[in-house]
Order: sequence, then C-alpha cells, then structure tokens
Amino acid sequence: MKKILLVFVFAILLFGIFAAAEETVVSPEVEEAVDSAGDNLGPEVSDFIQDFVSKRGIEASDIEKIEAVDFEALPKEVNIENVGDHNLAVYEVDYNNETQGKEKVYVVAYSVEELKSQGDLILAQDRRNFLAFGHDGTMSSGFLDTATGVETSLEKGYVMVRDGSITAVSTNLEVLQSNTGNVEVIVYKNGEQVSFGNMLDSETQGIKKDYDVQSKNTVTFNAGDVISVYAKGQGDIAWKDVITIVEITTTD
Repeated sequence: MKKILLVFVFAILLFGIFAAAEETVVSPEVEEAVDSAGDNLGPEVSDFIQDFVSKRGIEASDIEKIEAVDFEALPKEVNIENVGDHNLAVYEVDYNNETQGKEKVYVVAYSVEELKSQGDLILAQDRRNFLAFGHDGTMSSGFLDTATGVETSLEKGYVMVRDGSITAVSTNLEVLQSNTGNVEVIVYKNGEQVSFGNMLDSETQGIKKDYDVQSKNTVTFNAGDVISVYAKGQGDIAWKDVITIVEITTTD
C-alpha cells in the first residue's frame, strides 16, 4: 500500500490558514468526509482537502473518511520532531484507488506563527549534529581546538560531509582577568567569518556562558567546506577552559 506524507505550511489564522488565489469549489463528498472528522474543522480544511485530492487525481467519491491523528500514537509514516498538538494538526485521508485498492494520505499542517518561538520545523529527514571545539587552560585570542585536540585555523577544522546549515552556537568559559569589553566566539567557514557566533561579557571575572539559535538555511555550508572557531578578546583580557559547541543541521 502506497502512503504519502504531505507537509503543508499555513499562515496565521487571522488571514485564513489555507488561503488560495482562486476560490475552491468543495464537493459534497469532501464536505461529508471533513464533517465526519469532527473537531469543527471549518471550511478552510475542506478547501485544502478538495484542492489536494483534485491535484492527486483522487475522486472525491472514493474518500472513505478523514480523521484526526492521535499525537500519542503517531503512525510510523509521520515522523516529525519539535512540534506538538498545540501547533500542529495531522489528518488521515482514507480513499479507494481503482487499481491499487485502499490507500491513505497523511496531511500535516502547522502554524508558522505558533512555531516562531521554537525556531524552525525539524522533519524526519533533517539531522542535527554537534561540532565540539575548546581550549584546556589559559588563553587570550586564538583558534580553538577540535575534539581530537588539534588546533583549528583558517584552513584546518571540521570538513563537512553533507550540505547543511549552522543552527546554533554555545560557549562556556571562565574569565580570569576582566576588562571592559567582550570575548567574541567567531565561527569561520573556509576561512571566512560567518554572521553568527557568541558574545560573552568580560567586565567581571567568573564563569560566563552564551548560546544562540537560528533557523536553518540562514548560514549554510556545502559538503567539503571547513568549519573552525576563533575566540577573540577585546582589550587586556584573559580566560580559560573554553567549551564551544557548533550545531549543524543537514538534510541528506
């Protein structure tokens, strides 16, 4: 049995979550199937289902039912992370295929507005990995070491094996000698500074931390690109024991 997962992004409800340039004429069969799902789904879901089955070549009369999917028991075909029933809805559309028999389609809809506070949507094909950088002991400005203990540089660092994005950077260190200014943790791609990193206050001594997250496809890289990290102090500052994590998200 062939199964299809469709992810459909809709805008904030105030403007209609399934707005279309042309008005959709909903068949009685689709209306009945949507009504049978309950939950007061409304006309926007009917419009979307009608448009979807029309493009798929599915006869509206072949639809048997549409039902909401239980988030506590998601089907194996629906593997989505970082979302919940407060910002996402999943509907199963069961229909009859004249040549292949009974089939089903999972329609996944989520609200962009609801997800803004969480960052981007992570689908099953997305993979998050972490590049570990650091320095054991006292240092001033300089490149950080990899997890293997090798100091990075403009040319040396982690070589990316897939296309992807830098989606988070976090740093923890201890300021030994304070001064007005900051410690900037700079991420390099192929020797060029990217527009994403950490900034830690160095005006007082002690343990400092910073972490920043951004959506994928903002700072991207290609397979073969080299990622390295540099810690830069402003003024007469000294720190020790740097731990930096660069999160990457790949889609292959």
